[in-house]
Amino acid sequence: MRISTAFQFDNYLGSIRTAQESYLKVQRQIATGKKYDAGHEDPLSTRLTMSSRTLKSRFEQFDKNLRGVKDYAGNGEIALTEMGDLLNQANVLAIQGASSTIDTNTAQSLANQVSDLQAKLIRLGNTQGSQGQYIFAGQKSDIKPFSVTGTTVTFAGDTNSIRAEVRSGEYMEINDPGVSSVVTDIYDKLETLKSNLQSQNVIAISDQSLKDLKLMKDQVTGLRAVIGSRMQTTETLTNDNTRRIDEFTKEISDHEDVDLAEAFVRYSQTETAYTAAMQVASKGMQLSLMDFLR
Repeated sequence: MRISTAFQFDNYLGSIRTAQESYLKVQRQIATGKKYDAGHEDPLSTRLTMSSRTLKSRFEQFDKNLRGVKDYAGNGEIALTEMGDLLNQANVLAIQGASSTIDTNTAQSLANQVSDLQAKLIRLGNTQGSQGQYIFAGQKSDIKPFSVTGTTVTFAGDTNSIRAEVRSGEYMEINDPGVSSVVTDIYDKLETLKSNLQSQNVIAISDQSLKDLKLMKDQVTGLRAVIGSRMQTTETLTNDNTRRIDEFTKEISDHEDVDLAEAFVRYSQTETAYTAAMQVASKGMQLSLMDFLR
């Protein structure tokens, strides 16, 4: 059976078109670094990529939340450490004031130093995080929590917890609501110490103020321990998040990104196939035309 020239031409063009599509596809892959341009080209990889992207986004949000925990915990730990140092200084002043040999001027000088410690305490109570938030103000983090009127300290924040999702369905408390009452108590205890120093009440300093300062120091130490534990947990979760995010990134890359070394090999192969298809078609069309002339 004689094969028509039109049929031969269609075959040649089909071969050229197929070779050209493969050739151009590899060119696009090398240029973009991606295996495909549209999802319908590889529905399975597209579906797996979307799933990996969704999970990666979730863990990136968890990571962002953990950075918030670190911000509160880190600044809170620094503030509480300085409060502990402040109480140590107050303790030294109280011991000096408990001596019956000091005169009125010395007692007043010690009282003035206690006033300086009270001012520093309020500054520490109003510690701000990296976003300008007041970390000891509870959920009213945009309001300066501590202020002083006369000899009375006022707390303008609240004692509500701020919680962040650090795993699916798992939440961690970011702030430390208990700090507000501790700051107020320390201020009041320092006010009492100052009054005892000014009146040179040696017995009250020995029997009351020194014990109060120790109690306050223990409470600050306890709060620091809570924050320290939170920071350790946060570090562990952050490391795990980094690992999971890296895993999802690799999965997305495996589904989407082309292996360039393999792509260059295919580029050479498809280029050869395209050139060969063109040559075959060229020769075939010449023969067909000569046959027609004969």
